[in-house]
Amino acid sequence: MYTAVLIKGKTYSVMGHVFHLNQEKEIEKKVYQYLDGNEFFDCKQLDVPADDPKTDDQPKEKPSEEEEEPSLEAKIYTETELKDMKKDGQEAVIVDLGGDPSEFKNESERIAFILKQQEKAGE
Repeated sequence: MYTAVLIKGKTYSVMGHVFHLNQEKEIEKKVYQYLDGNEFFDCKQLDVPADDPKTDDQPKEKPSEEEEEPSLEAKIYTETELKDMKKDGQEAVIVDLGGDPSEFKNESERIAFILKQQEKAGE
């Protein structure tokens, strides 16, 4: 079993899960592997199987470039995709881009910020 706790930001949406600040959530191994090492999360693996050769004492192997998940790259969202998102999804993107979701009053302000930050990052 795996758990994750959002420790920075207000909300974070990833792989069908919506995380809220300081709320522990049970997650699948795939989500754990994606979030482990992310500074916004505290991830834990509970009940490690006895036959599992990996332990917390051993350093984790870094994946080769071919094995790295392409989803770790910053996703570029279109205005239409952002409008189709719910508020918490937009807020998670804002957190990913280094913003504070509480600074925005409505959807259009959130979308404008995201598009502006993506444009800056692409330069």
